[in-house]
Amino acid sequence: MKPRVTIVRFCLPFLMLASCAVAPAQSAPAQSAPATATLRPIPTATRQPPTETPGPTAVPVPTLGPGFARLGDGPIITLGAPGAWDYPYTDPGAVAFHNGRFHMIRNGFQGWPAAVDWGYASSADGATWNKGADDMPILRSRDVPYAKLAALASSLLVETDNTWVLYFYTWENGSYPSAGGIGRATARNPQGPWTPDKDLVLKPGAQGAWDSQHVLAPNVLSTADGYVMYYAGYGPSGQQQIGRATSKDGIAWIKYDDPSTAAAPYAESDPVLKAGPSGAWDADWVHQPRVFNTGRGWLMIYRGTPAPRSQTMSLGMATSIDGVVWTRAQDNPVLSPADIAGTRQFWWTNGLAREGVLYLFVEGDLGGKTQIYLLTRKI
Repeated sequence: MKPRVTIVRFCLPFLMLASCAVAPAQSAPAQSAPATATLRPIPTATRQPPTETPGPTAVPVPTLGPGFARLGDGPIITLGAPGAWDYPYTDPGAVAFHNGRFHMIRNGFQGWPAAVDWGYASSADGATWNKGADDMPILRSRDVPYAKLAALASSLLVETDNTWVLYFYTWENGSYPSAGGIGRATARNPQGPWTPDKDLVLKPGAQGAWDSQHVLAPNVLSTADGYVMYYAGYGPSGQQQIGRATSKDGIAWIKYDDPSTAAAPYAESDPVLKAGPSGAWDADWVHQPRVFNTGRGWLMIYRGTPAPRSQTMSLGMATSIDGVVWTRAQDNPVLSPADIAGTRQFWWTNGLAREGVLYLFVEGDLGGKTQIYLLTRKI
């Protein structure tokens, strides 16, 4: 959600870093970290995009948090004209690198809470993006039967049979806390047509559970052993925590459950990252997990807030050997809205790792409108 209404939008995307000092980990059962699956090329797109126009100058500005740089001073993807489907808000819903290009299914909307449409953009370098000749939505919230208000793109991957898979989450009403679950849609081409599954693939927990009201902001990784999903969840209190689920087929999911916790709210499943201690920058919410696994460890970028309904939001980093036990970086938060000149808030973040570089796409709020910026970090 955006600051123009009283309901705050918290919609809610690595490597172990030798240089990153961390605090002691919590005890939990260990799991082996699966290797990233090999993907095959996709068919040629049916709609040919026009020639790309230059984006911001790709010159790092090393003035940000630990190790991060910004490419250019402005956004890499700008809004449409007033009245367009993506005006005045757009965010980097889901991103992937495949067949030599960056691909983004972005969310666009005219208000919040409100219906959300998906648009497609592509890039050769992650900095200069092409939105296509018509720049029209490739799917609308009303195309998802169980999305009562909105369906928001969140995670994108490509199967070995050339099927594109997008995980999204639903937002049921205009209140907060809202409710909703995580869905899945497939296509033979990232430009669509997209076909949503007939039902949600991950639903909220039972009454009294930590995620009993809403599961959202999924980040799905395809591995040699199946799939791993990181997601945010909350109950009636609205306090968000980060959970983990696994699946053999990407459709039927099993939430992580620590057998040592048998009482509510963790009787049926457990978060793998909880809110920080009282007074910390992430003392109330930890959510929007964006996780990368390169075979040498896991790195998570997540968003945190210090107090209920707070609009003071920053991005933090955590690392893990097994994807279950997470350790926060000692120099958290690693990024704040002040790292993008004029930006008041970070609303939605996504990212991908390629050739030793983390590409972090951030929805920054500037002047009551949101656009997409690119931050990078060597890993």
